[in-house]
Amino acid sequence: MTISSATFIRDILFFIKNDLATNVTDPLSSSRDVNSHFVLTAYPQRVAIYPLITIKVLNYTANRAGMQTTDMDMKMNIEVRVWGRNTKERDELFTSVLRRLQSIQFTTSTGSEVNGLHDFNLNSAVEIDEPDVKSKVIEVRYSFYDL
Repeated sequence: MTISSATFIRDILFFIKNDLATNVTDPLSSSRDVNSHFVLTAYPQRVAIYPLITIKVLNYTANRAGMQTTDMDMKMNIEVRVWGRNTKERDELFTSVLRRLQSIQFTTSTGSEVNGLHDFNLNSAVEIDEPDVKSKVIEVRYSFYDL
């Protein structure tokens, strides 16, 4: 998937969503309802079936790419939130997601670098315990050049 400067926010979210959906194992893959998805680009609007992963852009900043250009170098903070039915499930999914995002950086034809996402960093990972679900909010940062 090529990330276009005209639709870069949507393209980045779908790149990450599609990669995680394909490469992180859904513990409910054999029994998940057909109307339920394992990886989403927004918080669920319908009844959520856990575990699941949500992805959204938190914020981004841009700086000019040089003195005589209108191109911008952008840094994006992306939230990847892992939701599990218990702490063990949440932590296993967190590990799978983090390892996947780290490992796809330099994949030859399909990695994040090839698709214009550079300088992967894990900014933070915060655990949130709610009565019926456990989640971990992961904030990652990518650079996108010459926008």
